[in-house]
Amino acid sequence: MENSDNKELEMVCVVAMARNLVIGDGRGLIWHLPGDLKRVKALTMGCPLIMGRRTWDSIGRALPGRLSIVLTRNTRWSAPGAMPVLSMEAAISAGTDWLRAQGHGERRVILFGGGEIYAAGLDYCNVIEATIIDAEPESGVCFPKFDKNEWQDSCVESIASGEGYPSFHYHRLVRKNHQPI
Repeated sequence: MENSDNKELEMVCVVAMARNLVIGDGRGLIWHLPGDLKRVKALTMGCPLIMGRRTWDSIGRALPGRLSIVLTRNTRWSAPGAMPVLSMEAAISAGTDWLRAQGHGERRVILFGGGEIYAAGLDYCNVIEATIIDAEPESGVCFPKFDKNEWQDSCVESIASGEGYPSFHYHRLVRKNHQPI
């Protein structure tokens, strides 16, 4: 999907997951981690977000300052503030067009979840901004398995456990062989 106008564009995956790759229960956030939502906002502000309809439903609204591109199989689905699309390629194209129209120099398209969307879009990503939670839920929706040898993993920050939440770590994984979107 490369063309000369968007070589500089980059797809970034933003995800919170347990050590065993569980990202949720299929209904919403299963962790409430201090500072994590603020970090996600900082990472995604001014960017198009590619998400699935269930992720949209769990958020319940468009997030301010970002475009919500919702991948859905339902051709009749719509919601205020959402841009429905039928394929990952259409989502990337919509995000690229939106970034160009904004004209503020932002070059990141954000892969925002859930599990099926991460599986469909991870091959396009060059960076994963991950919150790794020190937990291993027995079941749930999972992040797709991926070859960690293809990524340079750096722990950016570690947060100790506290009342009502486990310890967690912010990781930045950068693909060793850059892939254009």
